[in-house]
Amino acid sequence: MDGSQVVTGAEDDEDWDNGFNRSAHKQAVNRRLYNFRLRPTRELVMTARDGTDTKRRSILKTRMTMTAVLTQKTSMGHKLIAYYGGLLDLVMKGHYPCEQALATAAFAVQKSTTIVMGSPLTLYVEHAVLAILQKSKSTLTTQRVSGYEVILSLPSLQVVRCHTVNPATFFAHPVSDDEQVHDCANYTPEKKCGIGEDPIPGSMLLYVDGSSFIDQETGIRHSGAAVVKAEQQGSSDTLKIVSQIPLPSHFSAQAAELVTIIEVLQHAEGLVVTIYLDSANVTTTVHSSIHRWERRGFLKSDGFPVMHKDLLAQLIKALTLPSKVAVIKCATHTNQQDLVSRGNALADWAAKEAAETSPNYSEQDEHT
Repeated sequence: MDGSQVVTGAEDDEDWDNGFNRSAHKQAVNRRLYNFRLRPTRELVMTARDGTDTKRRSILKTRMTMTAVLTQKTSMGHKLIAYYGGLLDLVMKGHYPCEQALATAAFAVQKSTTIVMGSPLTLYVEHAVLAILQKSKSTLTTQRVSGYEVILSLPSLQVVRCHTVNPATFFAHPVSDDEQVHDCANYTPEKKCGIGEDPIPGSMLLYVDGSSFIDQETGIRHSGAAVVKAEQQGSSDTLKIVSQIPLPSHFSAQAAELVTIIEVLQHAEGLVVTIYLDSANVTTTVHSSIHRWERRGFLKSDGFPVMHKDLLAQLIKALTLPSKVAVIKCATHTNQQDLVSRGNALADWAAKEAAETSPNYSEQDEHT
């Protein structure tokens, strides 16, 4: 990122209104950008200005679309040069607004290269896209991050974070109520869903596990799941198996745990509950990735549905049923005697026992 820098302070107070004909610009935008407005659900405004040749670019990004207008400052005001429009790809539709802003910034810079031709350019954005770029290395693929780095580290590019009025606001859609001022580097809207990562004091304690294995003698797969509840009896805690669920043999262990969590959440409607499970994949799904899949319509980058699409959709609804819920990843097969280890071990045993009694399905049944 050697070729770009974040500018703050006086630069943030750039007066976009000086010499700018609002009425003419608004009419031109309404006429020429109407087709770019494809049912957006929220908006994000960015602007760009060339510090040397007085070229400006304003960008509107929504969750569905990206649009941009390139202008040049003249003695008569700001001359409109070009308009650009595009759709966020399926991957970026699943990410939160800050990362979508990163994609939009790269889109705008790349689209304008044929006109700007390497001349000095300043990109005005409402989000700290350079900080987001560093943070996104853990949530975006290396290939995507590298592509953004190449575009946003151009020697001729300067990135400025500002909140001043810019031409893009004249064709912007209203900002949704949940779009709040925030620290881009630490903003994770998925955490607003109310699902805790720590035990809730005084809550019901449940241990969930799923099992899926192939019988070595028959070659038949067996799947099942179980729920164990911790109960206070006197001065000690006891564990009780409250549910054992035989599942169709084509269910994976992950699918089995999803089914069990959904059932637990449905029975815990209006209650305060802490759920322990040993699947890192399912825990991550509950806390973050499930919301990204929802925003993407449960579609992969190739346009095909994600595995367990129906279960994920059911899980999203079920997570809203308890009055308060925490989902916690615990260690497995620890052979320890603490309550969490004993609860997980009992759930593991009960799930395997349930799997052994799972019904045998024909090959045709397993694909229905």
